[in-house]
Amino acid sequence: MSDREHLIDKELFLEKFEKLSLKIEQLTSEISKMKEKLDKTNKFNRSFGLEAIRNSKPLKFANEIHGLKSPTKRYILSIRTVSELWKGRKNDFLIAIRQQEKQTQKDIKALGIRIPIDDMKNLTTLAREVLSMLYISSELKGIEITEILREIISQINKEGQSMVREVKQNMVL
Repeated sequence: MSDREHLIDKELFLEKFEKLSLKIEQLTSEISKMKEKLDKTNKFNRSFGLEAIRNSKPLKFANEIHGLKSPTKRYILSIRTVSELWKGRKNDFLIAIRQQEKQTQKDIKALGIRIPIDDMKNLTTLAREVLSMLYISSELKGIEITEILREIISQINKEGQSMVREVKQNMVL
């Protein structure tokens, strides 16, 4: 084999090696993008919030509250009960916010706050904050708040025992 033939073979080899290296680089980039997409999908599927929703029960007396919607999603706040043991606690209220696809109404994400049923301090704070929002809204709209509060309290008094029964049925006391 002459030096010239050897040089041509070497150039051909280097050219093919460069093409092969470029292809490997492209494949590595595509695989990396696919892995990132798969990780994101798995992250949604392993959502702690969605797991908490599955392990809780909705309360019939606590209506869901629908928030502002986007063109493709809707947001729902609900109060639920959770009786599973978690971090050494059980028998909690779960205040959950769910994000759903608007068309399928399938839960995409969820975020929840667990408050123990016997945590009177946090429950009192929560009730005060919600009533404060109601008061502010009433003042801004020029609506008499005392009539609204009277109606809420009488409704709670009327349905109180059935609410307690429902929570007791959902809990492991």
